[in-house]
Amino acid sequence: MLFKRSESIKIYLLPEQEKQISPKERIKSACAEPGIFAFDIFHNEYLVGFVMVREYEKSEYFLWNYAVDHKFQNKGIGTRALLEFIEFMKTSYNMKVLTTTYIWGNEHAKHVYEKIGFTQTDVVDEPDCHEVNMVYKCE
Repeated sequence: MLFKRSESIKIYLLPEQEKQISPKERIKSACAEPGIFAFDIFHNEYLVGFVMVREYEKSEYFLWNYAVDHKFQNKGIGTRALLEFIEFMKTSYNMKVLTTTYIWGNEHAKHVYEKIGFTQTDVVDEPDCHEVNMVYKCE
C-alpha cells in the first residue's frame, strides 16, 4: 500500500457508509489544520481508501476518519491497509499509540479493529452519542 498526503476525501462510499465518517466539507477543512495527517491509500496504483489521524499527544494519534472505497470493500484490503498504515505511522511519525472510536452497533468496524489488535477502553452512552472507544498500543 502507498500512503500519499491528501487535502480531501476522494473515494466513493454508499450513502449509509458516509454517515460513519465526518462530512466531506469537515474533512477538507481539517486537512489544513495543524496536527492533522490525511492520506489517500493506493493499492496496485488504484485509489482504494482514505485515512485521517490527529496527533493529540507526542507520538499518540486518534484515527479520526478511515474508509475504503465501496468497490474495494470485503476483499481484505481495508484490514491490510490499516495494518500497513499503522506500520507506516510507527516508522514515519514515531507513533506509539493509536486510538479510535466506532458507532455502537457497527459490527463490521468492531470486527476489523479487534482483528488488528485494538482493545475496547470504554463506551460512551449519552443521548446524542453512542460510541465505543478503542486503543492500539504499538510494540
